[in-house]
Amino acid sequence: MKEIAIITHYDLSIFRGGEKFIINLANALSNIGCKVRIYSYPFKRGKVNVRKYLLKDVEYISDFSFKKIDADTSYYIYAPLVYKIFLKDKSQKKIAGLHGFVIIPELSSQDVWNINPIRFYKLHGLKALFAYYYEKIMRKRDLNNFDFIHIINPYMKYFLPNSLIQKTVYIPLWTNYLNDNFVRKESENDKFTILILGSNNYLKGKDICEKILQYFHNKKEIEILSNVQFNNKKIKLLEFIKEEEMPKFLSSVNVLLYPSRLDTFGLTIIESLNCGTPVITSDILAHKIFSYPVILCSTLQDYLKNILKLFHIWKEGLYSIIRKKALLEGKKFSKDQVFPKYRDFLC
Repeated sequence: MKEIAIITHYDLSIFRGGEKFIINLANALSNIGCKVRIYSYPFKRGKVNVRKYLLKDVEYISDFSFKKIDADTSYYIYAPLVYKIFLKDKSQKKIAGLHGFVIIPELSSQDVWNINPIRFYKLHGLKALFAYYYEKIMRKRDLNNFDFIHIINPYMKYFLPNSLIQKTVYIPLWTNYLNDNFVRKESENDKFTILILGSNNYLKGKDICEKILQYFHNKKEIEILSNVQFNNKKIKLLEFIKEEEMPKFLSSVNVLLYPSRLDTFGLTIIESLNCGTPVITSDILAHKIFSYPVILCSTLQDYLKNILKLFHIWKEGLYSIIRKKALLEGKKFSKDQVFPKYRDFLC
């Protein structure tokens, strides 16, 4: 039985993309007979009960002091200096997983990383500011301490030192959201429904969403749903959506609007695709790995034009074609397609 340690500097209770990846990976490895332990610091950032989503055989150790790590493989959610805290790690194979924005910011919009230190601090905070500048100087030396470097986006490779390329392995994220039997008659809904998830600040494109809301304010055939508050009567504010209910909910809307300026991959995008729902998103390098119907936009006019294109396809009764294309693109990032690569890499 292979022993796998997954090590992260943050608590999993906030349950966003990175936390979902860790939980999905741990559960999938446990299901094939691996002994899996997750180590994290107990800094509570959210309210989610992590144990609810972890299999019972997966150990979750959230503490400031750890016993020595002695596994076959240690997988680190890489952050500057964090690996040095785990000095008792005697694993045979050490892997650095590059997930965070500050590690390779070039995948995001230049508006959020190619800026002066004061604005960077205001947008991202002190820890991110330190990590960003530390990485500029120490990335090569730090990453040389690992046997392998895992990248979740193939474009990450272009921003690593040449000496590290031979250590690099590309495997994307995957989603457990899957709706192979997706069947929905568009005639059942008399409105074209746009969904906005989590765009509650500049980094996630709240300003763009607000302008789109203003444009469609008087269009009665378009309905806009969101789980975050906007100062607009057009929007329908959603109650909290449980994780287990999210696939069904994503399947019920016509398009996901995701104008994020900051990303390294886009887990939300593949979740939507695997529910048969196309995505209109930002034209940043992180999102260029996806094909239609992931639609990349650079300007407000791009967003409006592409929303209207999908709206007219829906009006013509041809939206099932778009949904089938979404499912086809999403399958590239399904567990069946992706997890075997993690199994071979980690085990």
